[in-house]
Amino acid sequence: MPLSEALSTTRQQGARRRGAAHLAVAGAVAVLVAGCTTEPPTPEADAPVVAAVVSETQELKILDRVSTVVAEADQADEASSLAARLSGPALALREAELELAAARGDDKLLTNLSLEMQQVVLPSEQGWPRSSYGIGVTPKGKGTPVLAAFEQASAREQYKLWGYVQLLPDITMPRFAEAALGSPAVAVDDTTLKATPEAAVAQYASVLTHDERSRYAEGFADDYVRRLIRSYGKLQVDAIEEKDGRGTFEIEYERTNDPVKAVRTVDGGALVLGALASQETVRAEENWQLGPPTPSARALWGSAERTNVVRIAYRDMVALYVPPKDSDVQITAVGHHRVPYDVSND
Repeated sequence: MPLSEALSTTRQQGARRRGAAHLAVAGAVAVLVAGCTTEPPTPEADAPVVAAVVSETQELKILDRVSTVVAEADQADEASSLAARLSGPALALREAELELAAARGDDKLLTNLSLEMQQVVLPSEQGWPRSSYGIGVTPKGKGTPVLAAFEQASAREQYKLWGYVQLLPDITMPRFAEAALGSPAVAVDDTTLKATPEAAVAQYASVLTHDERSRYAEGFADDYVRRLIRSYGKLQVDAIEEKDGRGTFEIEYERTNDPVKAVRTVDGGALVLGALASQETVRAEENWQLGPPTPSARALWGSAERTNVVRIAYRDMVALYVPPKDSDVQITAVGHHRVPYDVSND
């Protein structure tokens, strides 16, 4: 139902409820006038009207203003203006993307943040901070849609892009309440879920680091990110062994100090977004000389000497679907974004 129709229906329903309450009051007055021996009926209070505190029209204006600031920063190859409309993990990710794009001379490395959305998830809380979310349209050609999170820290501040990920291939997104109704935020320590939002992000960092050896592995689906890490790590080790060497690949993930965001899904679960930091290390036996394994790593490598070690540090963000506590479904990654920002040889 379009927002205008939903709001019109809500107003009509509220008017009918108020009319019924007014009639009940009038009836009570008539009974009192006729005789004092009859207890007047108590009028029923209006039912609370459930509605988003941000309209779709307002959200579209927010998206347009954020995307305009991002586009201007992209054209100028300058990140200093981003803080006007980006904050938290999103600001760190975009700054890293701009630095990488400049190092490689390739603007195609910048995530498309034109913020054209196929669905918005609007807040229902009256207070602050408030968060809203948007699922982008499927890009033409290669790629998957962007999932973006926005935050208004206080009543006097502008909405800012707080975080974003690329949706993973072949995932099914959870369902949310209609935009006009709004979706409630979920507390970071909510215990109605398989894991609290904070715990889910920290546990997923363990799963990405240790894979099946993680104590939390059984609670998480074997998703695209985990499979990609396995295949990438094997590729690095195989490349060394093909030259009659011995090599290892290690990866470490940890949750950052950034707050976790979560919003309720219609089944009682939650969509959770959190920032991670990761580092991968490729190591060969002594006297070997390893180089950066990817074009992005080479761009950040500069003129460093080659040794038997290559370390790459990344800024990461993940989006997880966390089911209700009594569900048989595992926690599932639905989105991920990763940007390298430092490469070293020790």
